Formats: sequence, structure tokens, C-alpha cells
Amino acid sequence: MSRILEIDLETVSHNVKVLKRFTGKKILACVKSDGYGMGAIPVSKKIEKTVDWFGVATIDEGISLRKAGIIKPILVLGASLQPDVRKAIDYRVSLTAADASFIRNIINAKGLSIHLKVDTGMGRIGIMPEEVSNVMNVIKNSKGIKLEGIFSHLATSESMDRRYAIKQIEIFKKVIAGLPAKLRGITHIANSGGIVNLPESIKGFSMVRTGLLLYGVYPSLFLKIFKGIPNLKYALKGTAQILSIRKVPAGTRISYGGTFVCKHDTTIAIAGIGYADGLNRALSNRFYMKHNEQLIPVRGNICMDQTVVELREEARKGDQLIFLDQQISVEDMAEICSTVPHAIMTGFGVSRLRKVYHG
Repeated sequence: MSRILEIDLETVSHNVKVLKRFTGKKILACVKSDGYGMGAIPVSKKIEKTVDWFGVATIDEGISLRKAGIIKPILVLGASLQPDVRKAIDYRVSLTAADASFIRNIINAKGLSIHLKVDTGMGRIGIMPEEVSNVMNVIKNSKGIKLEGIFSHLATSESMDRRYAIKQIEIFKKVIAGLPAKLRGITHIANSGGIVNLPESIKGFSMVRTGLLLYGVYPSLFLKIFKGIPNLKYALKGTAQILSIRKVPAGTRISYGGTFVCKHDTTIAIAGIGYADGLNRALSNRFYMKHNEQLIPVRGNICMDQTVVELREEARKGDQLIFLDQQISVEDMAEICSTVPHAIMTGFGVSRLRKVYHG
């Protein structure tokens, strides 16, 4: 197998303990999209004893965890539809109540647990702050549904400019303050960016949510460099094998479009990984791999199945190249590709990139 992504589960478990100490709060491990592509089931099984909740995007993701033996509480963070209600009751999965009409339709759903989602400025899903009081009255009068908590989501938590996020937090605090204490349940607004960048999103609430930080990955390169959490460790390592080595003369154009031209006689190697494995094509000519801990540059456009690199020392076919680790990281890739680390990680979630678990 020429392409492998290694996930160190002991490190993931270590990171959860670090985050518990750092925040002093309950932890919801966000394992949606198959654990951001890293494997929701093996990751969840490893950390179940340490975390308090799991977060998923859909009811089917929640059911998958239950069938795998996960017994800790699970919350569907996204909006749900009426057909999801029966499944949620049967599999003991909590749903997000994000609009008034959904709440009115589930009012008699005996045995259903919900978290109320408030839109404090994300502009996606959620009850508007001014509607919360009326919605809570509907919930109070229900004999079937159980309100477990109330939460919101930050839109700009990873930004250097914290003003908009602070405004969201203040709105959420006012909403909570207007509710009877016995109705609030679990309160949460901090995501990974909030945990690192906004202590205000932790203090005064009972839970935090994180997906990226489980793996030691930060929501932005800025936060990684300037606001890193002490003792958080990187849990990911990606490797590919050299499939071919050859020398090419000066003037040789490399790969599709000929976007790199060799200025001198060059030794190139073909790495057995491409954008079909999640190595973003925007990294072409702008990124590195490692051979024997030496950085070697990517040359030309990354192909679907292969990537050309320039060798700087002797190598052989079959040698291992590292395309991802703490030094050449998810955050670095995201910065170069003008995207978020979440998108880079889920890109690596493709089945062709084999996942190997340690610990």
C-alpha cells in the first residue's frame, strides 16, 4: 500500500484530557463526517470514557455510533426532519431543535430529548433570540420531549478580530439569563476556535465542543502559532511511497500544464499519492514532503494519483515519503489553499487513503 494516514489514538485520548484540564468543562467530541475523515468509530471508542458527549451531523451518523457500541450521549448538531424523530427515540440520540415549527411538530414525541439551538449571529439554523421565550413555553407544556440543553454556534471564533464573536457570546448569555435555571440544562457555545481564542465562550457555560483539537489540529495557522494550548499533541501522520525515480535535464516541464520548468538537471521522484487521496491540488508547486526528515519540494501540478517531488539526496523506489505531520501540517495546507483545516481533513477521509490506528 503506497498511501497511508496514521492516527495515533493514544494521542487523541491525551488531547481530550488536556482539553478537560484546560477548560474545566464537559467535552462534546465532534465526530461528524466520520470524525472529520479520521474514523468516527475507532476514535469514539478510544475516547468514550473521557468525553461526556459526542456530536454528529445526522441521525444516521448517530445510529452508526450506537450500533458500534457507543453508549455515551449523542447530539445531532444539524437540523433534523420529522422522519428522524422515531429513529432518535429508538436509538437514544438527542436532536437539535432549530426552528419553532419543528418544535410544534414534535411536542408529543414521547421519549425524545432535544437541545435548543439559538442563532446568535451565525445566520444558518436556530431560533432567533427574541423567539426563545415563546418556544420555551411550548416546550414547557410538552409532556413528551425532554429539554437537555441550549446552545449556539460561533461564526468567527478563529479570527484575530474577536469583536463579532464576543457580541454573539453576550447575546447568548442574555438569552440564558432570561430562562429559569431549571430549564437551561447543558449550555454550550465554544467550538475549537472558541476554546483556543475566546475564554469568554468557556466561562459561565457547562460544555465545550471540539473536533479538530482532538487531533491536535487548530482552526487556523494563526491560532496554532500564537495561541497554542500547552501539551496538545499532533495525532496525524501521512505517508506515501516513491514509485519511480529518474533524472531529467534542464528545461524539462513537469506534470499537467508544465507549470514547473527545471532550471538545471534534476532528480525527480513520483510519490504514490494525488488529489484523489485528499492531497489538495492547490498545493501544487507550493508545498513539501519529507524524505529522511529532509524537506523536498512538490514540483508541477499534483495529479489525481501521483505527485512529483524533487529529490535532494539519494533515494530508492519504495522509500517512504511523509506528506503530513506536525511540521507539514493540516493548518499549513489550509493556509496555502485558502480554506479551513476541516476541509483538508475531510478531504483525506477518502477510502483509498488507508487509515492505520495506533493505540
